[in-house]
Amino acid sequence: MQDENTQTGSSSAAPSLWGHPRQLWMLLAVTVGFNFCFYGFRAYLTPYIAEQFFGTLSPAAAQRHADLLASGFLALMYATPIAGGYVADKVLGELRSVALGMWLLVAGLVLMALPTLFGMEIGLALYALAVGLTIPLTVLIGRNYATNDPRREGGYTLYYLAINLGSFIAPFICADFVGHRFGLRWGFIAAAVGELLAAVLFQLRMHKLKPNVPAEATGARRGALLGVLVALAALIVPTAMLLAHPQILRAMMYVFMGALVLYFVVSCIRRGDRVQTQRYLALLVLFVALVGFWTLSFQGVTSLNFFARDYVNAPFNYTLFQSANPLYILIFAPLLALLWPWLGKRGQDPSTPTKFGIGLLLVALSYGIMALGIRYGLAADGKTGWGLLAGCYLAQTIGELALSPIGYGLVGLLAAPEDASFAMGGWFFGYAIAYQLAGWIATLTAGAGSAARPAIEDYGHVYVRLFVYGTALSLVYLLGAKPIRKLMHGVH
Repeated sequence: MQDENTQTGSSSAAPSLWGHPRQLWMLLAVTVGFNFCFYGFRAYLTPYIAEQFFGTLSPAAAQRHADLLASGFLALMYATPIAGGYVADKVLGELRSVALGMWLLVAGLVLMALPTLFGMEIGLALYALAVGLTIPLTVLIGRNYATNDPRREGGYTLYYLAINLGSFIAPFICADFVGHRFGLRWGFIAAAVGELLAAVLFQLRMHKLKPNVPAEATGARRGALLGVLVALAALIVPTAMLLAHPQILRAMMYVFMGALVLYFVVSCIRRGDRVQTQRYLALLVLFVALVGFWTLSFQGVTSLNFFARDYVNAPFNYTLFQSANPLYILIFAPLLALLWPWLGKRGQDPSTPTKFGIGLLLVALSYGIMALGIRYGLAADGKTGWGLLAGCYLAQTIGELALSPIGYGLVGLLAAPEDASFAMGGWFFGYAIAYQLAGWIATLTAGAGSAARPAIEDYGHVYVRLFVYGTALSLVYLLGAKPIRKLMHGVH
């Protein structure tokens, strides 16, 4: 993708609204719709797949199949931005790429609402491919500001809040109000309506963004749009087949991950720059922490979602637990944004490796909380109170805020300038690997039986292991922060 720090035509003197460029607010509205769409159906995707398409199997077997299909889709969704960024940069241009991607997302959601497994797989495949085309949306936020515009950081803070606003409200509408009143199939249509509104808004207003986008990022060769559509059409069925065979998809993703690592190793050898080589080594070490953190955190989409459905007493629908994370972010993100500078002024701001260790420790502790609640906090009906899961998500969110926001900026600081965009794609690919691992771990909570739903003890056994392994990994970063910082050569 284009470097988001390269600005043309944007300045602090551009027309503004409420202290920021006018077009930022349009992009923020699009961002709300985009995330409303995704988090609206993600809130119930895995249980829906289990009930709708594998209902003839035992509950445990259905849960395992659903975990693998959903995690494979989510992993693929985070892998496609690498190719999507190339198409945006070299073929369609940023604006046309985002516009096309958003329209295709609507089509993918409509296909997901079909009552057949094949329709669901085709819809998931189209959605995953389309997401890759929308990756320049993040870049377009920065295009509104000159490089030295002091409002730039605030603009990205608003962008982060817009993401979580869409994420927070989506389960209430798509899963609870629509899905559980008219059928979860219609939740996909509700999500599609949100995406449709965002697509229409962007289509009508994207011409206003052209002055801020470099010339090479706006145009497209004649026939490029048709060529991309033909390529996507050719990829949909093979992609759906990959989703239907998660073992093959997993193997392919690991091979690709190995190829990425090999690329950077060869790049370092050719460059012969000791400092840059060590920075890449530090990035790889922190990449492992990223994958470890999100592997544990993404249980919220799979095993924790089933746990909420089957073993939590709550005065609301279980899908609303999916709003806990964005709600906590909306509350605590501003507080942590103030905390780090406050500590920095006193020389006590933790280094990046330490923050990664803190994030890992907190997500590990969230499963310690779950394991203790399962072991000692069950009611007479064999279920837990809703506060247990709310506490689990709170610990995970604070850990996310310690680790995740600094990751994107870190890539730009540690990667060589000529590899910055590709390195960012590799960083995103870490989320794909984490989803794959999370899906495999989630199948362990389904137990070995095939005649009944997973027992609550099965969840407890897995969550104890996640607590132990997560804590051990966090100690590696907390105790090894200084050696890792040396490899970063001055990057805090």
